[in-house]
Amino acid sequence: MYKTTRSVILIVATLLFGMGTATAADFNMKFGSYAPAGDVMDQAAQDFAKRLVDLTKGRAMVNVFRNSTLGSNREVIEMAKVGSVDFLISGSTHVSSFVPDLTALTFPYMFKDQKTMFDLLDGPIGKRLGELANRNGLEVLGWWASGVRHVTNNRQPIVNPEDIKGLKLRTLPSPVHIAFFKKLGVIPTPMGWKGVMPALQQGVIDGQENPPAVVYPYRVYEFQKYYSLTGHANEPIMFVMSKKILDGLPADVQSAIREAAAAATKFERGIADDYNKDMLNKLRSVMKVNDVPQKTRAHFQSVAQSVYKDSYDKLSKDGRAIVDAIIAANK
Repeated sequence: MYKTTRSVILIVATLLFGMGTATAADFNMKFGSYAPAGDVMDQAAQDFAKRLVDLTKGRAMVNVFRNSTLGSNREVIEMAKVGSVDFLISGSTHVSSFVPDLTALTFPYMFKDQKTMFDLLDGPIGKRLGELANRNGLEVLGWWASGVRHVTNNRQPIVNPEDIKGLKLRTLPSPVHIAFFKKLGVIPTPMGWKGVMPALQQGVIDGQENPPAVVYPYRVYEFQKYYSLTGHANEPIMFVMSKKILDGLPADVQSAIREAAAAATKFERGIADDYNKDMLNKLRSVMKVNDVPQKTRAHFQSVAQSVYKDSYDKLSKDGRAIVDAIIAANK
């Protein structure tokens, strides 16, 4: 009897202690992330979480949910809009489903280099895009680097324009990307990332397109032979917060969030380029990686420009002005 009573007391005490630990913070916050442990995005998310704890002296705690455990990109964005998720990271293409003018960032071969892209996003253009996102319930806390996207496939290396024709590729769910790949003769197949690896393994699709920072950590090379450096897109990753939640927080916590986010953004950009280079070097040992000749890239760029107009015309006045400014800055 004594042993039983003592055991019950210990269990209750343990539960109470656990509950006290879990609720010690004034604000327990959820961060939805598609990235696996150790990925550059995950490192930055963890950096942000630690900084916020330090800046608020433990009043705000952040739990990072990796590997899309809270849902797909679209689902987590929807959760943020209604206030059931605090923070998330997502490619701008997925967010453009809710903020159409973000399509301005998804045009193929839009940015001549990453520095130019971030100079624009850290300036008036990024501010304007942030305002548009804000109207849709999303607060942009930072623009992160994902790396340049290239094409993997199982058929052959892409050397000449005809080499890409007929490939069934998983692409970004962006109308301009779909139109671009169609004009190249590709069969574009947008799908959520969770379905990509099974589709590659089963041969449902021939390939996909992503930066090295995705291709190596997700072991795409297990089902793909060729990685051709097409360099067709450099999609920024958006670090976003629920506007509904942010607006309900005390001013000092809001300030701490912005400070931690700015530092985490600087941290992420500081490691992303080297991370992509390291992943590309690793891919060279497990895949056939090839540079795409300049003549072929020039053809791809020409095709990209031919699809700009239709996508441009579908943007709002704000979106068209943003595209104009981006094009002017990249000349």
